[in-house]
Amino acid sequence: MGNILIAEDDADTRFVLKAALENGRHSCAAAASGSEALGLAEALTFDAVVLDMVLGDTDGLSILEKLKSDDPGLPVVILTGHADVASAVKAMKLGALDYLVKPFGNEELLLIIEKAVKERRLRREFDALRGHVARAHGAEPVFGASKEIKNTAALAAQVAATDLTVILSGPSGCGKEVWAREIHRLSSRGESPFVALDCGALPENLVESELFGYERGAFTGADRRKPGLFETAFGGTLFLDEIANLTTATQAKLLRVLEERRIRHLGGKKDIPVDTRVIVAANKDLPACIKAGAFREDLYHRLNQFTLRVPSLAERKEDIPALAAFFLKEAEKLVNKKVETISDSALAALLAYEWPGNVRELKNVITRAALLSSGEILPANLGLGGQGQAAQPAAATVENFDMKENLRVARAETERRLIKAALSQTGGNKVKAARLLSIDRKALYDKIKAYSIE
Repeated sequence: MGNILIAEDDADTRFVLKAALENGRHSCAAAASGSEALGLAEALTFDAVVLDMVLGDTDGLSILEKLKSDDPGLPVVILTGHADVASAVKAMKLGALDYLVKPFGNEELLLIIEKAVKERRLRREFDALRGHVARAHGAEPVFGASKEIKNTAALAAQVAATDLTVILSGPSGCGKEVWAREIHRLSSRGESPFVALDCGALPENLVESELFGYERGAFTGADRRKPGLFETAFGGTLFLDEIANLTTATQAKLLRVLEERRIRHLGGKKDIPVDTRVIVAANKDLPACIKAGAFREDLYHRLNQFTLRVPSLAERKEDIPALAAFFLKEAEKLVNKKVETISDSALAALLAYEWPGNVRELKNVITRAALLSSGEILPANLGLGGQGQAAQPAAATVENFDMKENLRVARAETERRLIKAALSQTGGNKVKAARLLSIDRKALYDKIKAYSIE
């Protein structure tokens, strides 16, 4: 429900409006004059305003102009008498959402206010989304300055200038989707959609409907026509992660799409032309999958117009300081605290560690450390289990201290806090939270259950 400002100089009408709106579960602030209304609007944030055209100290139109000038998106509902309909029309031209002619019923008032509140919140969500998209497109990722990553960047720039299909190879967690987005950003398709699908995150029976779309009635539960991701990414890039997880039947359909540049909805009878570049990623050896009969050789050769190998983090350790600083800036927003720096000893521990989980693991370690730190990240905040940390002087013996168990408990508590923070930031959306935490959705579900997170 919304927070409503009532501007009405008649005390009885003001009382009735406030009672009706509060019965509709809205919260209200009431003003008896124009100046009082402007004061409340300056001090508080409202979802909508109910404004009488005739106020004791001024007219409603001047208040409307001031409100809309200060907050153009604020919905204002005008109250008017029969003789003031012309003024109400003028108010609509000045940006009022709607008007009510006195006398009116409570149901009519509530209906209009609910419409106003909904419009206000949709506008806020749209503005937030637009800002998020602008930031996402405007911010270039930090890759590092190592020879290995510079070579990767040069090859990515070369292939981005073409429309070739690309296979990104490399170990899990090395940042293949980041490089897919970079190729898209540098290409002539950079202003068009980038759409990603983790082929291992969906059940087999849903992958085809996601990729190719479906018609109403195509299967149980298909109550409407739904476009596929090839259509959603039209003019842009479709990134298929973990391509080796596709069934051979889906692989055959994908091959047809790549060769003919057409798709057909499940349950459909018409071919639909598509103009979508495809980039795929695999952390499995695709030639080995072909020998095992798990991947089609013809699809492999069709995809393999260009292969870009993304190096592991262990192969480019000199990039760790830049990556750690970049992830720390992101982590500060996630954990909602300021962290000044990464200590020299913590940085030494990061450089000494072998990073089996690659860049994804580094990001998670920095996020966890930011949460646990007190202004500066120390080796103890990293949770690397002693690996990579410089030898320390022997500490005094502590009886009955189980280091392994204490580390396990600390890690579990840190994971629980991070998951709760991610779910809070994404409004409870588990798919977005998993993406934010750089883990797969099934792992997130398992941890939510294990930690009894509501």
